[in-house]
Amino acid sequence: MDLVLKDVGIFDEVTKRKGMPLEIAPLMVDIFRDGQDRYGPREFSPNIIRRMEEACDVQVLGQNFPAEMVDDEPEEPGYEVVVPGRQDY
Repeated sequence: MDLVLKDVGIFDEVTKRKGMPLEIAPLMVDIFRDGQDRYGPREFSPNIIRRMEEACDVQVLGQNFPAEMVDDEPEEPGYEVVVPGRQDY
């Protein structure tokens, strides 16, 4: 939750600085802040669905969806994208 909240928070801040009236950015910040408060900062972000499940007393399940999500892909170094002639990033 904490990483999604950080990223969505940055996006929300950028849109505010640029004067972009995006309704969904502050809403996403509120939703993930609530999810972090309820389930903890290190909870996996896909579990944000629990907010709706609890509010509606339902379980949203996909066929053959695993009980636990596991990232089994090997680690790779990050990459930086550089656009020639741009100095604004």
